[in-house]
Amino acid sequence: MATRQRGVVLTYVDTLDTLEDCVRLGGYDTVKVVTGWGLASGWTPEARRRVLDMVPNVIVRTVSGDPSYARPFDPLSGGPRPGAKGPDAQYWDYDFPKPDVCEREIAEWYSIRPDILVEIGNEPNVFNQDDDFIWKWAYWLEQSVRHCKQAFPQAKLISPGFMMDARGNMRRFYEIANQQIRLFDYIGMHFYEYYAFTHDGVPATKGELRDAVELHQKFFPEKPWYITEYGINDTKQVAQPEKGTRYAKLVHADEGWPVLPDNVIGAVYYHLAMKGDLHPEYHIYPEGDKTYRATCELAEAAMGQIEIFGASPELPADPLAEIPARLALLIADLADHECTLLRRRADSLSGFSSDDAQALYRIQRIRSALEEAMGLAE
Repeated sequence: MATRQRGVVLTYVDTLDTLEDCVRLGGYDTVKVVTGWGLASGWTPEARRRVLDMVPNVIVRTVSGDPSYARPFDPLSGGPRPGAKGPDAQYWDYDFPKPDVCEREIAEWYSIRPDILVEIGNEPNVFNQDDDFIWKWAYWLEQSVRHCKQAFPQAKLISPGFMMDARGNMRRFYEIANQQIRLFDYIGMHFYEYYAFTHDGVPATKGELRDAVELHQKFFPEKPWYITEYGINDTKQVAQPEKGTRYAKLVHADEGWPVLPDNVIGAVYYHLAMKGDLHPEYHIYPEGDKTYRATCELAEAAMGQIEIFGASPELPADPLAEIPARLALLIADLADHECTLLRRRADSLSGFSSDDAQALYRIQRIRSALEEAMGLAE
C-alpha cells in the first residue's frame, strides 16, 4: 500500500508561521484550509501562495454547502433548529452548495496552483435530514460538482464529509444522492472517538470509525476515500502527545477498529485552532504533532528493517514461522543501540543531547512494541 497523505485541518492561526511549524513538527504533507476562515489577516493572495507552497497536497474546502456556516449556534447543542422541516423548511444561504459561489471561493487558489484538492461543502446533515431537503441538496450538489469539474479540470474533488451522529440520518443521504456523490474523485469521511480508534482497553467507544467504514463499503466500495476530519475528544485520560500517537497508528500502522481499508488515500486530523474558542479538545499542537511524526518514523523504520531482512518470494507452508526469528534479530539490534546510548548517558549526562534522548525514547518504544509482537508470534 502506498504511503497515505497525512496532515491537519487549519481552523485558526494568528500567522502562517504557526501552521508551518505544525507541518514541520508533524512531518505532514497535507493541509486542509477553509475559504471562510483560518487566518487573522484573511486569505490574501500572499497567504494563499504561502500555504500552497508549504506542502505537496492542499485541500481547499468551500463554505458553500456548509449549513453551519454563519449560524449563531452549534447544531449539536440540542437547541432549537431554525424553521420547520419538510416542504415548509426555512433553508439558509449555505444549506446547499451553489455552483457560482463554489467557483468564486476556489478560483484564486486554483489560479496559483491547479493541482489542489477541492472539498465541496461540509456535514450537510447537521440541521435538516428529511427527504425533501436531501433531494434539493442532491440537485445542487450535482450542479456544483459538474460545474467545478469544468472550471477546475486539474483539481481533484472530494465529497463533503458527514456528521456520523445517528441523528444525522446519513444513510438516507447516501441512498438518495448516491449517483451525485459518485461524481466526485474521492469520497469524504468524518469520524470521531472518545478515547481511541481501537476498542480494546478503552472505557467507552462511539464506534464512528466502524460505522463509517461499514457505510462507505456498502455505498462506495470501489471509490477512493479521503478522511477530511477525525479526532479524539477526551482530554482527561488522553493527553495531546497520546492523541498524536493514536492518530499516526490509525493512519499508518493499521491500528484501528476496523483497520483502515487500502482505498483510504489520506487523512487530516481536526484541528489546528490557536484561538482556543472552538473545540479546543481536538487541538494537539505542538506536542501531539511531535509524537505523530515520531510514531510514523517508528512504523517506517520497522517496515524498512523488514525489507532489509527480506521476505521469501514464495509463501512458506507456515507464513508465521519466520516471524519470531526476524523479530528476535530486530530486538537484539535495537538492544545494542539502546545499551550504547545508556552508556553514553551514564558516562556524561551533560554530553547527552536532546537528540540522543529522543533517539533513546524511540528505540525503547520500538523495542517494547516488537517484544509485544514477539509474544503474539510465539
